[in-house]
Amino acid sequence: MPSEPRSLRKWIRVACLSVHAPLSLLAVLALLASGPVACASRPPPDALAATRDALAGLDEFGALLLGAGLPVEAIHQGRSVSPVQAKRLRRYFTILPYLPQHYAPRVVADELLRYVERHGQGLSRWDLSRMVQEYRRLFLLRQDGFLAAALTGEPVRWVGPVEVRDDRAGAGAFEIGEFYTRSDGESWRRADRPGLDKL
Repeated sequence: MPSEPRSLRKWIRVACLSVHAPLSLLAVLALLASGPVACASRPPPDALAATRDALAGLDEFGALLLGAGLPVEAIHQGRSVSPVQAKRLRRYFTILPYLPQHYAPRVVADELLRYVERHGQGLSRWDLSRMVQEYRRLFLLRQDGFLAAALTGEPVRWVGPVEVRDDRAGAGAFEIGEFYTRSDGESWRRADRPGLDKL
């Protein structure tokens, strides 16, 4: 008795030679003959279940930490963040490499985590998520010379090469570490840091 893959290949060869099938049908038949096909009714493997569950439960603050380059397993899932947890998360920032798009969210996350440490007691995730919203219209200059959205790290404008000046670094009229806002179209101005104590 011939094996299953061999008989399937023979059937495909007969079908291709005897009938002038459309090229798309031939491609599908070749795909079927090349190996086993996954069944759509089979449940997905649970290899990524923990990651999927963690991502499903992210709030604004958790999304900010993820955008800052923190791995999913490092993001605390509790209802509040204690000063000890904030310090631990800030340590992650010092050891983890980051891509340019992580820079702006990392600055914002670091600022919020330092606030939790200074506050001296745990802050609810709801309060932190509210604080995240204060940065939604702000931008930061990245080391690669792009102005990027503070929360997403998405570049919006290339300013120029970053140069060291006296005790600061910047490009054009922009400095690294300072927040900027766009008032109308392309008119940029320096913005104050959000007053987190007033929230």
